[in-house]
Amino acid sequence: MKKRKGWAKMDEERISQRILYVTVALSAVVFLAFYLVGFDVPYAADPSFKAPLLTDVLLGFTGLLFGLALLVSIVAVVRGVRRANRREGMTNGIPARKIACITYGATLLILVLTFVFGSAQSMNVNGQMFSDAFWLRMSDMFVNSSLLLLVLAAGAVVFGATRYYRKERRK
Repeated sequence: MKKRKGWAKMDEERISQRILYVTVALSAVVFLAFYLVGFDVPYAADPSFKAPLLTDVLLGFTGLLFGLALLVSIVAVVRGVRRANRREGMTNGIPARKIACITYGATLLILVLTFVFGSAQSMNVNGQMFSDAFWLRMSDMFVNSSLLLLVLAAGAVVFGATRYYRKERRK
């Protein structure tokens, strides 16, 4: 059997680990540079505010990561839907299609509910009143959805970690 070279011989886990490590390292470098290089520079128009030198770099990096995450998410959803249509929905005895539909539906429901119940109360932002109800609700939606999804993810991890205890109790 012939050995494959380069990326072809690496499995998905190693590729994702390397991407994670590179992303974390780049994030650490960008954030450290942001806080350590010219962070205390006063804003020219109002010296009571700070205007860090590397704000544009940080915003660009954040935008790039957001764009890549959005692209990967769209590709994953499309690929998952295509694969699910080819199978009966079961993978190794696990109802994968059902779990995927529940996950997508629950995430969409959380986004819609946090938008609907989000606050549209005006805010004072950098000395100016901000009163656009749509964007106030949208920002509230992202903050509250993120917090709720983080709590749900932590709950899922705890539930998964207790798997062995639950199996022993059933016996």
